[in-house]
Amino acid sequence: MDKSAEDWFFGGKFSLWIVIAVLILIGAGIRFYDLTDLPLDFHPTRQLYSALKARGMYFNLLPAEVGGTQAEIAINQWRSIQEIEPPVLEFLTALLYRALGEHLWYARALSILFWLAGSIPLFLLARRLSGNNGALVALGFYLFVPYGLIASRSFQPDPLMVSLMISALWAIAEWQAKGGWKWAITAGLLTGATLFVKNVAVFPLFFGILLTTLPGNFRQKLHDPQYWSIAGLAALPTLAYTFYGLFGAGFLGQQFAFRFFPNLWLDPVFYLRWKEQIDAVIGFGTFMFALTGMFLAPRPGRGLLQGIWIGYVIYSMTFAYHTITHDYYQLMLIPICALSLAPVVETAARKIQENFTNRPTLRLAQGFFAIMLLVAMSIQVWNARVELARKDYRAEAQRWASIGSQIDQLGNPGPVLTIAEDYGYRLAYWGWQEVEAWLDAGDLNLRSLDGREIDLITKFLEKANGKTYLVVTQMNKLDAQPEIKTFVLENFPEVISTDDFVVFDLGNQE
Repeated sequence: MDKSAEDWFFGGKFSLWIVIAVLILIGAGIRFYDLTDLPLDFHPTRQLYSALKARGMYFNLLPAEVGGTQAEIAINQWRSIQEIEPPVLEFLTALLYRALGEHLWYARALSILFWLAGSIPLFLLARRLSGNNGALVALGFYLFVPYGLIASRSFQPDPLMVSLMISALWAIAEWQAKGGWKWAITAGLLTGATLFVKNVAVFPLFFGILLTTLPGNFRQKLHDPQYWSIAGLAALPTLAYTFYGLFGAGFLGQQFAFRFFPNLWLDPVFYLRWKEQIDAVIGFGTFMFALTGMFLAPRPGRGLLQGIWIGYVIYSMTFAYHTITHDYYQLMLIPICALSLAPVVETAARKIQENFTNRPTLRLAQGFFAIMLLVAMSIQVWNARVELARKDYRAEAQRWASIGSQIDQLGNPGPVLTIAEDYGYRLAYWGWQEVEAWLDAGDLNLRSLDGREIDLITKFLEKANGKTYLVVTQMNKLDAQPEIKTFVLENFPEVISTDDFVVFDLGNQE
């Protein structure tokens, strides 16, 4: 690419990096807005899962005599939650609690900083795939796509995974271009860190690396020790953790349950709902537009883009149920589309430059392009601010603390069964109760897809065993299971009944 085309929008490095810094600062500013609100704005079940783990780890780091009953409850809550992936973000949050005091918003700040940290490697990689013009738009998309503005604030490993995935792909591209052990080790360590944080990133990373590095002299590369060093560093942390979790401590025994549903591939509704999830995260039009970038990028960047797209498709098919029910499973699509948009924009910039050879007219086109970017960014920032300001969840903490206090006043402390918001995690976190959730319609549907038949009464008695109370804050969910509702009303007395919640005594069957 000639320099004039590369510098179509910016005349020099200084102005370019000033604009990049401003974009990152604006992206940080909107994300830090309303920082201390409770993490109930985005997939609260998943965020409270991490919050409970972090709090338990924090109390476990304190001296044994500190915390009393609450410490015991918090540690029990943490240890009773099923392990999904290594609790990296939770542990970092617990360390912050230990150093600075327990404030739940610390985790949100960490996620924001991790997402922002992906900005520079994303720009550098997008520039390698296109040029400054395309890389700038890629950066703007990554920072200001509406879904990402909210999702990147969430207390879950995905923002960290996305940032590390971008960094790993950038290091791979640098190694491919420059060679050398420095870049090989960097690429291996970053890839290994990504997979350790959340191993589902293996799909775009594996195929991205494969299609970037193997074309050419295939046999020679298979004998390259740097290539195998990257593979070893990438795989070792996750393999060690998985082996220990399955065959050592045994805490990963249930991790692979309810994960794979190839029967959904034959259902046309699966593809319609997949499309709806894509539309919610980045917009389906943007998705289709970004796909063309695979064919416009120069080699070897073209292979990288094709690889991460292939990996994304295989990933989404592998986790078919989660693809259509959990929109944050599409979060990696944001950097994938950002990188793919870069060569599309760069091609358009070169075409505009070819058509406007007159300098004043070219400057006018450049100004129009800049105004469009500014307007688009401003609209997204404003909409995100309105969304964040519209809802205030702080009162929820007091509500659940009050419910927990009333349960404590009943005496007979012990774990409770819940039909409540977010699998009872709100009651667990702010009400300081050890909880287990009763199955809702989604859980029953998931088991039906897996071919499991359930006797509801037998299952209920199994879950109620060892529990002191059934706490119901969502009567509509109890109403949706008339067999269970009738069984509960006929066999267990109400000990608290308010407009907000009902408590049944599971220890005193009528």
